[in-house]
Amino acid sequence: MGYIDVAGVAHTLPDGRRLFQDVSLRVGEGAKVAFVGPSGAGKTALLRMIAGDLPVREGTIARSGGVGFMRQSVGMSFDQTTLEELALGLLTPALRAAAGLVEWAEAVMRTAERRGKFSPAATKAQRAYLDAVAGWGEVGGYEAEVLFDAVSLAVLHKPWEKAKDIPVRALSGGEQKRFALELLLRGADEVLLLDEPDNFLTVPERRWLEIRINESPKTVLFVPRHGELLAPVAGRVVEVGAGSVRVRAGGTDDQSTRSR
Repeated sequence: MGYIDVAGVAHTLPDGRRLFQDVSLRVGEGAKVAFVGPSGAGKTALLRMIAGDLPVREGTIARSGGVGFMRQSVGMSFDQTTLEELALGLLTPALRAAAGLVEWAEAVMRTAERRGKFSPAATKAQRAYLDAVAGWGEVGGYEAEVLFDAVSLAVLHKPWEKAKDIPVRALSGGEQKRFALELLLRGADEVLLLDEPDNFLTVPERRWLEIRINESPKTVLFVPRHGELLAPVAGRVVEVGAGSVRVRAGGTDDQSTRSR
């Protein structure tokens, strides 16, 4: 299982405005924590710092276990990003790097083969491609493909081979969210950081999300867009606002602390 330990963390915007300071918070294994507060108070910034997506310049953040991070932008894709690219973006850096190497090596191999299938350059490129494929397997790529297929069938009712090249913009915001959430909840990461996971979901889908988070053994930190998601899920609530952070008990925890 994974945990998060935040100690004395502060964040200052480029314009010099202090969002929060001296934030300390320990999230134990399997805990469920909600971050709430007004827009612009720093909820997403704090979540991104915990994810390692924003640098920590004051204080420290320790993490145990793999960390899966779903950004707020999931559900709002209008470009040519494919479902495969979305899925790979939610994986570990090692898997993303291995997938990129396979794609690059295959492109080099195809180019070399067009110039001469049995040329020394083509033979060299073929070997490099086989090495890249082996590397994909070594970092868990084949297990990831099984996961992608299971999630694609569950959310889109299509096998991965037929779904992976679909542009994400062809899916509804709710489908994008549910695909990402299923991938993270079924995946190997022990800590999940979810920014507005309930956005674009229907009321029944939000209830589904509540159940899935509650049943998951993973440590889950989330920023809810809709407050009703908070009550039955969060063991603790982190209130971010007015330059300070207050940690209070949620629906399943009777302890409360403060950080300023």
